[in-house]
Amino acid sequence: MAPLRFTQRIAGLRFAVPAAAVAVAGLAFAWPADAASIWDGDASGGTKIYGLLNCDSPGSVAAVSDAQRGKIWKYDKPSGSNRCESHGIAVGGSKYAFQNGGTYWFGWSSKLSSTVDNNATFQWKSYGNHIQNWPVVLKTLGGRTTMIQRQPGNQVFTIWSTPATANTWNHYTIGLHLSDETKGGWVELWVNGQQQKFSDGTTRWACRTFDSSNDPKWGVYGAENSRVINYIDDLKVGTARGDVD
Repeated sequence: MAPLRFTQRIAGLRFAVPAAAVAVAGLAFAWPADAASIWDGDASGGTKIYGLLNCDSPGSVAAVSDAQRGKIWKYDKPSGSNRCESHGIAVGGSKYAFQNGGTYWFGWSSKLSSTVDNNATFQWKSYGNHIQNWPVVLKTLGGRTTMIQRQPGNQVFTIWSTPATANTWNHYTIGLHLSDETKGGWVELWVNGQQQKFSDGTTRWACRTFDSSNDPKWGVYGAENSRVINYIDDLKVGTARGDVD
């Protein structure tokens, strides 16, 4: 059977186009215009892919080999040190500036060596003339992986938690709509492909998510009296969830 063909007219000319080509073109035009991958944090790119590093000596951020995953990131925070994090992302050789009003998605896989309490394994951190310090963090607290959101006036909310397990890979996806209005922004959280509900029963927490400047930070912050290693893989930033899953 001959393939179906559709007749198209452009500038007064008629020509036949295979149906399959029309279908493919339709899919292409249906793709969201604002979806875009911003950054691939693959460990093979070296530490130049970050804006900068905040890792106290003798701690280190290094690409290491994993038998199943290939090159991954190892954030090694020794006992006696309070911080080993990357700060921001670099795109085209320059530190990327996240914009008020934008929607961004952050995806990564993490394996922690310890479930000891810490201050953060991921921070959406404020800089410049800020009033929130950290609008959103993931941390380990009381043996649970916990998301905390901080509003102006030092209002701190524990909006989600789940039991933490050491030496286990988990994939996190965080969506942030950025706004400097009190509840003009939002947060979404997906863990291992499943959307999470927050403490208010919603899947989208309304809050303030932007100060004068904000950057993502991965690694280990806090747990000063313990050595904690955060292995990280699949790091991505984009404007749609599909960019980072």
